[in-house]
Amino acid sequence: MSELEFTIDATSGRLELHVKGIAGPACDDVAKLVKDLMGEPAQEQNTTEYFVRTRVRPQVRPRRGQ
Repeated sequence: MSELEFTIDATSGRLELHVKGIAGPACDDVAKLVKDLMGEPAQEQNTTEYFVRTRVRPQVRPRRGQ
């Protein structure tokens, strides 16, 4: 399940965003929406979850009639 976690420091106004449950670069789409709404962050850091890639196995199917 996807989850956005916001933390706001009341004294400095610093905002932290942690995107959870979205593996790979699809996370960039969510982060872009937040940036459009709240502005550019002072710092960005990708988590290990960001670097997870979906494995795709090619399937070879025999042709019919052969």
